[in-house]
Amino acid sequence: MKIAKSQKIIASLVFVIMLALLAAGAVGLMSRQQASTFNTLDEMRSYSVMSAAHQPLVDQYGKEANAKAYEHAQASGFSRNQRRDYVLEQEALARKDALEQLRPGFAKDSPGYEQAILALDTKLEEYYLALHAEEQAFLADKGKEAPPVAEPAPEQAAPAEGAEGAVMEAPISEDDAMRPVIDDLTGFEPSAALTAQKEAITPYADALLAEISLIHPSLTPEMLAGARQQVVDAVRAKGDNFKTIYDRAVAAGADSLLTGRDPLFMRMVREAENLLYLAFGALALGLSILFYKQMVKRMGTPRFIILLFFILLIVLAGLYNIAIPGMITNILQRLGMYGVLALAMLPGIQSGISLNMGMPIGIISGLLSTVIALEMNMTGWGALVFAMVVGILMAIPVGYAYGLLLNRIKGSEMTVSTYVGFSYVSLFCIAWMLLPFRNPKLTWALGSGLRLMHNMTGNIGGLLDNFLRFNVLGVSVPTGLLLFLGLSCLVMYLFERSRKGVAMIAAGSNPAFAKASGINVDQMRIIGTTLSTVIAAVGIIVYSQSFGFMSLYMGPQQMGFIAASAILIGGASVSKAKVFHVILGTFLFQGVLAMGIQVANAMIDVSGLSEVMRILISNGIILYALTQAGGKGRD
Repeated sequence: MKIAKSQKIIASLVFVIMLALLAAGAVGLMSRQQASTFNTLDEMRSYSVMSAAHQPLVDQYGKEANAKAYEHAQASGFSRNQRRDYVLEQEALARKDALEQLRPGFAKDSPGYEQAILALDTKLEEYYLALHAEEQAFLADKGKEAPPVAEPAPEQAAPAEGAEGAVMEAPISEDDAMRPVIDDLTGFEPSAALTAQKEAITPYADALLAEISLIHPSLTPEMLAGARQQVVDAVRAKGDNFKTIYDRAVAAGADSLLTGRDPLFMRMVREAENLLYLAFGALALGLSILFYKQMVKRMGTPRFIILLFFILLIVLAGLYNIAIPGMITNILQRLGMYGVLALAMLPGIQSGISLNMGMPIGIISGLLSTVIALEMNMTGWGALVFAMVVGILMAIPVGYAYGLLLNRIKGSEMTVSTYVGFSYVSLFCIAWMLLPFRNPKLTWALGSGLRLMHNMTGNIGGLLDNFLRFNVLGVSVPTGLLLFLGLSCLVMYLFERSRKGVAMIAAGSNPAFAKASGINVDQMRIIGTTLSTVIAAVGIIVYSQSFGFMSLYMGPQQMGFIAASAILIGGASVSKAKVFHVILGTFLFQGVLAMGIQVANAMIDVSGLSEVMRILISNGIILYALTQAGGKGRD
């Protein structure tokens, strides 16, 4: 297909930008290993340490201004509101003036001061490494013991029920991505050796405060004692890396020390990973421009537009300093979480029952098998395999019965299946209260019945996610989760090409022709329905172990809409679908949702916007996807 000259010119410009971003990112990453870069960072850190040490003096000036302003306001006969506003204004001005006066002294140092910072930094780094090791050992032991999970308190409620409401809205940070689903350190007590190691830091902190007092005699011992913890944290805080130290120094105004090319250079080093991801985004944009017609023909205009919008969100995330590696980690996590559930739609569409909106029938089978595993105090891989096997065995008979029902109402499957799914969820709202479960980890403290939410930590939480997990450019890849999704897609792909799979697809695409060819259409529809139900049972187990919570009662009700929307966004229709549509649709749906919320929050700083944007974006995508349900299949 011929490429227009204008496309080549625009694509070339984008590729030039991409190469510039790639070069800047690569240089930034390599510069982090250079001594000159760390020397500059040490200078900035020294400035932020001195800024922290002066904070009590700034507070003192603020209090003095507050007292004077209050006396003046009273003498002038100000009203209560006028007095309050005047006092706050004068205190803020005093603090600002104090910082302006004191700031030149933040850059003062001495050889002893620098050595004291480095010595304290070494001790703090050793302590935090030892603390992290003990915390991880504690979490591992706690997971083996599988302690009872307390009901979330109202002010710290577990994620809301209702499927899509129960998603990981906050991006997974680079550090947290490698940890268990939930780091519950309740009950953690440091060892005697760790306590002694922490106490050994005190002389080094005292030495640093002494050096500061020599440089600034105006800082009394009482002031420095009050600023001890802030000074220590300015040297090194838990989880510190190049970015956090740089950001803390810049927040203190340490960038004023930099001259010439240093401000731009240090910023480039700090944003190295983001620059690389922006380069990848520019590469994708350039290729999209260059091969626009071919991609539209292959993907369809709607998916192409959504893909470009996703790339735009990546660019905006870089511009607004959103951690792109963390966002990519979040998207990969969501892809694995929702992918198997979206895959459950595939056999239903291929067998001719349209979108399987009765998918909650299979989901409840998976939830019930998981609850049984928790009731028996099973943990680890044994619990995961048990839940999946039992969930499949439970899903087969209900899927078969469900298939018989759909065969009796041909032509109205989508409507009837929606009501069937809702009714089944409502039925199990009663069952969850009546089933004879006795494990105190699962039941209400008072009364009978199962609780709404169940913590997967210590049972099957994060098993697939953390299996063979690795980091690359700050992205934590949930290898086991993605491998399971890939294996599930491969099995479905192979089934499609088996004799039974080909017969099922033929029965779904052209029932009259299939019947004339000797294929039992009703049987194929039952196979597709049962298979869809079975995959849904496995999918909710994968989702729950990844999310870290299992939601009962009304939790499964909306899952069918999310899975249907994902596969439709990927290019499927109510009569034609492929494995490719599942993967592409889930990636685009979850990618736009995750990135869109973060970018919107960064662009509009309004409290509570996250939940509003989640509802708008997710429901908007679902609405768009459902409008595509009547169209032809798009490869």
